[in-house]
Amino acid sequence: MTEQEIIEQVYTCASCGYCRFGCVVYNEIGFESLTVRGRMQILKKIIEGKMKLTKPIIESMYMCAQCQNCNVRCPTGIDFVKISEAIRETLLKEKIAPESQITLSENLAKDSNPFREPLEERGSWLPSNYPLGKKSENLYFVGCTGSYSLNRIPKSIMRVLDSIGFDYTILGPDERCCGSPILRAGDRETATKTIEKNIGQFRKLGAKTIITACAGCHTTFIHHYPPDFNYIHFTQLFAKLIKEGTLVFEKELNEKVIYFDGCDLGRHSGIYEEPREILMAIPGIELIEFQYNREEAECCGGPVLGANADLARKIAATRVQEAIDRGATLLVTACPTCLLNFKEGARTTGLQLQMQDLSLLLPKYVKAKKKD
Repeated sequence: MTEQEIIEQVYTCASCGYCRFGCVVYNEIGFESLTVRGRMQILKKIIEGKMKLTKPIIESMYMCAQCQNCNVRCPTGIDFVKISEAIRETLLKEKIAPESQITLSENLAKDSNPFREPLEERGSWLPSNYPLGKKSENLYFVGCTGSYSLNRIPKSIMRVLDSIGFDYTILGPDERCCGSPILRAGDRETATKTIEKNIGQFRKLGAKTIITACAGCHTTFIHHYPPDFNYIHFTQLFAKLIKEGTLVFEKELNEKVIYFDGCDLGRHSGIYEEPREILMAIPGIELIEFQYNREEAECCGGPVLGANADLARKIAATRVQEAIDRGATLLVTACPTCLLNFKEGARTTGLQLQMQDLSLLLPKYVKAKKKD
């Protein structure tokens, strides 16, 4: 978004306040300055020279979860996610962004992941005899969280795919971060470089379809990668396999399951029904919903972890408490980041509730029908 486009959006804001509804940061803190309406008023004063860009204002720009809930609510069509990304890009270039964002940018440029983990260990969880470099039209893109923190997720996905004889390949140490964290931090230059490296690897292995279990990776693919490939989330693939009769469920899961629509998979990608279709295919499940779900779902708080970890955990705990209040015995999401933040939020507040990524439920309950 250009400077002129930002100015036009600032003066388009009707100051109606609908953006407050669903803003998890505002709901937790209650500061009007953290709503889109408040931010637009601040930007307007800066544009008109009535206010200076101070450190608190700069830091507040990273207190936005970029969840797009305000986009759904705004009657004038303001896209604050694009505005915040453009502002963050300028702040990073001028080296006045918070230190945490500068460090994140440096980590991605050096190690190709936000965790400062060695690139060569990205595929260390794979079996020692895994055929790295294998060509296939289907590539399973694991992502940083799956590669370094939650190895159980890619192992679960592989177990299901292998059980039906699905042909696919994995990049392992040749995989780089999808670019999502640095795009949100404002480092478009580093993001472009890592995206180009990934695209080169996709082509090298002859991939046509890119499958991922990471919601953040998926939304980055569909919005920032070229349309040369078919990008699908694992829930889309598995829901299709269930409809075809390739995946069936025999074991019961007698739980009251509440499904959480993560922002990346939901509002950013438009995937709402496939995860529910998978859950409803498992016998014994009683599926219940959050009060606000699908496009109106409230964020888990994960995107503000880098700016304010305590706030992120409080937001997560609020979602977990709502799940408990609605009678859920199991909270399920299809986003590794959401799962990690929910667990942290529950741990720090003493809340007790079973939580799981949807991918981790499948091997235990699915009975695969191997393809001929």
